[in-house]
Amino acid sequence: MDTQNQAPKLEIPQEIRNYLDGLLKDAGMTTLDDQMREEMIKELFARLDNFIASAIIEKLPSENLDEFIKMNEEKKSQAEIEQFLKDKMPNAQEVFANAFSDFRNLYLSNVSVARNAPAPNAAGTSDENKAAPDVAPKD
Repeated sequence: MDTQNQAPKLEIPQEIRNYLDGLLKDAGMTTLDDQMREEMIKELFARLDNFIASAIIEKLPSENLDEFIKMNEEKKSQAEIEQFLKDKMPNAQEVFANAFSDFRNLYLSNVSVARNAPAPNAAGTSDENKAAPDVAPKD
C-alpha cells in the first residue's frame, strides 16, 4: 500500500499532548468526548505552534532568521531545528519555558473571560441588540 499519497497525519509529540491535555483539564474541560477532546488538542497544538514560532522569531538574532525559516520550509527534523535554536538563540530553554507558561496563562485567562461574559437573554440575543427592532421604519 502506497502511503506517500495520503495526507500526513498530524504528529503531536507525547510531551506536548500531555501538556495540552493538562491545559484542557485546568480549564475545566473535563466532560468532552474523545473526538471533541482530540479536535481541541489539535486546535490548541496549532495555536501553540504559532505562539512558540512568534517567541522564537522575537528572540532569535536577526542574522539567523532566514536560516530558521529555510529549515522549517525544508521540513528539517525537530532534533535539527532544536539543535539550531540551542546553538543560535541565547537562553533557548528559557525562551521555550516562558512561551509555554505564557501560552497557558493566556489560554486560561481567555477561558475565564469567556465563561464570565454576559449570557444571551431569553430571546437568544445579547442586551446590546435589544433596542434594534423599534428603530426600523414601518410601512
